[in-house]
Amino acid sequence: MKRCFAVLLSLAMCLSVAFPASAQGNGGYTVGGTVTFGHYEQDNNLDNGQEPVDWIVLKVEGDKAFLISQYCLDAHAYHVDFVPMTWAKCTLRVWLNEVFYNVAFSAEEQARIQEVTVSNPDNPHYGTYGGDDTTDRVYLLSLAEAYEYFPDQTGRQGVPTAYAVARGGYLNETTGKTWWWLRSPGVRRIDACGVRADGRISGYGSRDVYRPSGTIRPVLWVALGT
Repeated sequence: MKRCFAVLLSLAMCLSVAFPASAQGNGGYTVGGTVTFGHYEQDNNLDNGQEPVDWIVLKVEGDKAFLISQYCLDAHAYHVDFVPMTWAKCTLRVWLNEVFYNVAFSAEEQARIQEVTVSNPDNPHYGTYGGDDTTDRVYLLSLAEAYEYFPDQTGRQGVPTAYAVARGGYLNETTGKTWWWLRSPGVRRIDACGVRADGRISGYGSRDVYRPSGTIRPVLWVALGT
């Protein structure tokens, strides 16, 4: 028992080095560190209220930071219908900027979230039309950004919350991992790219846009604060 506890403690210490629970500098925002911002249901116990959301700091630029949720927070189709689609027109974008934004963040937190212009380039492998640029507060990584911010395959593996799984999110019961949406189109406009449960990026986009099993790792820019 003591040996088992020692191993677990050692593992926890290693993880705390890789992703510190409270990043230092820049008001607590350091690239590669984690911060807490907003609240969202995660343990699927609706009686105990929403849990604080942990975010990984991807970039610090001036007085703002670019964040991605540490866990896959929910499950949602990219678009409600099986039709050609772009990020600019999809129902997932609406859900993130209207439903998730208002559920997860207080008025004070919303005031810190930056409204930004999001570029939506064509699929770099197949030339599939990426759609118009958008103005968003909450969105998803693109195909290129997933490679940029997560160059290591293992680091891209998504861990779903209990709530995301209860909402229909895919779960590999052996590894405990899931796949998560990217905003880029796949080989066809009825596909959207995603990160597989093993961390490989699906540039082909073998994820039909109406599949509800895709999980969500939102990204956003926030003004630096404590």
